[in-house]
Amino acid sequence: MTTQLGKHLRLWDSISISVGIVIGVGIFRVPSQVAKYLDSPEAILIAWLIGGLISLLGVLCYAELSSRFPQTGGTYIFLREAYGKFTGFMYGWAEFSINRAATIAAVAYIFAAYLRAIIPYPAGLEKGVALTAVLFFTWINIIGVRYGVKVQNVLSLFKVLAMITIALLIFWFSKSSFAFSSNITHPINPQHIRNLAPALIPILWTYGGWHESTFMSGEFHDTKKELPYSLIISALLVTGLYLLMNAAYLRVLSPTEMVGSKAIAFDALKKLFGPTGSAVMTIAILISASGALNSNILTGGRIPFAVGQDCPRLEWIGHVNSRFKTPLKSLVLNAGWACLLIVLGSFDQLLFFNAFEIWLFFILAGIGVFILRRKVVSKINFSMIGYPIVPFLFTLVSIWLCFTTIREAPREALFGMLIILVGVPIYYVVCRRDVSDKSVV
Repeated sequence: MTTQLGKHLRLWDSISISVGIVIGVGIFRVPSQVAKYLDSPEAILIAWLIGGLISLLGVLCYAELSSRFPQTGGTYIFLREAYGKFTGFMYGWAEFSINRAATIAAVAYIFAAYLRAIIPYPAGLEKGVALTAVLFFTWINIIGVRYGVKVQNVLSLFKVLAMITIALLIFWFSKSSFAFSSNITHPINPQHIRNLAPALIPILWTYGGWHESTFMSGEFHDTKKELPYSLIISALLVTGLYLLMNAAYLRVLSPTEMVGSKAIAFDALKKLFGPTGSAVMTIAILISASGALNSNILTGGRIPFAVGQDCPRLEWIGHVNSRFKTPLKSLVLNAGWACLLIVLGSFDQLLFFNAFEIWLFFILAGIGVFILRRKVVSKINFSMIGYPIVPFLFTLVSIWLCFTTIREAPREALFGMLIILVGVPIYYVVCRRDVSDKSVV
């Protein structure tokens, strides 16, 4: 057994992983939620652009951090180096217990639901199909990182092509112009500004995952050069695609119609092409869900793996399988927890708790940029443009969104914090040999 993963990844691999995770199914559903807060096309498009710019702030921070610490683990490594092993472990615990497996379970459920629209299997088998999807993509990523990455490259390519095709079809066949509201004197008004924060919560959830390929930092041929630029390219690509899709929706649906739509992409295509449009959309969502499922499993397996290398009682998770050269036990651990959530059907509640966890640790990561610039002097190939303004703005926005989450969903935020705090006694049990080391606290 070894604790080192092979270096198999290139620039395009990182882009396909990021695109695969970020563009899940949110862009096909979330725009209707955004329209609840913003009732003009101009305000909606500006909000999505702001979401992309906020993501880019985080991308620039993570691009520098990944160049400074080219190790598998991403955020876990950055927080460990900035604050010590305790903070790093708390992130790893929160990511495992709240975010990762719950996201895998949710996407698997969505995949199963849309597959049933094409292959009408009995409704009682939906959980079984979701479980099969999780186990199938976990198996692909167990037998070799090259297999998982190749599958991801294909799925991400088809996903991007599908989105572009859908948008172009809407623009080409739509006879109407943009659904600008004639009854609104000022398309951007004070009410839109007040509603921007709650509108950004679902938008940034849809942009979420831009940092995921950093979890595989140690597996790039040249992490310090390839990974930072792949993060930036991915962020710009996703922002462009999201603006294109929202512009396409607004071509055929007014903001009021968007609010009343539970499946906005379906409604937009159905309005133009009838049942044929719905079938096309179903296939696009299945491709998107498959890519999101595979990439979440691929990157998620690296988090317990990195934690296991620092905690004596979790050492078994931090080993690389000698046959497949992958973190097999870590992948199985995530898959097992995700499957349990599917069986219990409680994953939907966990998804509400993860917004607080995400922005809390992004605050620490933003501050960590300042700490690590002074604490660690090392040769890096990427230094962000706009320091110190960029990490300051990213940290400020993260604080704003963290408190917005608490205000909008206080019970979910509280329960999320309680789950995170459960990690405190767990840390002192599994990492107690390190407690005497001052670097852990």
